[in-house]
Amino acid sequence: MDAPVLYAELHLAKTQGLRSTSPPSPQQDACRGPGWHRVALKLGCVGLILLLMGLSVLVGFLVQKPLIEKCSVAVQENKTEPTVRSTILECPRDWHLHWNKCLFISQTSRPWAEGLADCSLRGATLLLIGDGKELKLLQDFSKGKGQQFFIGLKYVQEDKVWKWMNGSILNTNLLRITGKNEENSCALISHTEVFSDSCSSDNHWICQKTLKRV
Repeated sequence: MDAPVLYAELHLAKTQGLRSTSPPSPQQDACRGPGWHRVALKLGCVGLILLLMGLSVLVGFLVQKPLIEKCSVAVQENKTEPTVRSTILECPRDWHLHWNKCLFISQTSRPWAEGLADCSLRGATLLLIGDGKELKLLQDFSKGKGQQFFIGLKYVQEDKVWKWMNGSILNTNLLRITGKNEENSCALISHTEVFSDSCSSDNHWICQKTLKRV
């Protein structure tokens, strides 16, 4: 009876040895996974992190860009502001500001031609009236002075028209000249009218020039 028992023991040991050397089960190998899968997973995580960082930087730039542009505009405005403020228009000494003109009132009475020459020496010309509103203001100014003044308007006998010193023809809808239209006639302004008188008569005059930039 010893032989069968010995055989059974050997058979049992052989069977257990075969079981211990068998390959791992498919379920355990699938759980562990190949090594390249783990590397790919890590790389994917790193790429996702970099992508999120890039989007964060881009959003921050887009938010800050309008603020940078506003600051740039404000700086430009601050740079140009002193230049605008430094551009001041004023009249020379002894001249009167009237709209966009500087006016000089003569203190002496002379013929029209001498008044014209005096204005020229001052870098100006005899007064030119632009419209009815300016005419009204000048008439009020004349009333305050209590005088009448030669202006830059003369009758041209050859053309039978009144002409301003800049060569333009008088617009009779703007103002009407009372008195005679004849050779050697020049226009004067008073507080009530614009009238014709001899260019040889002695009267005060008004010169005009544009405002000076300082």
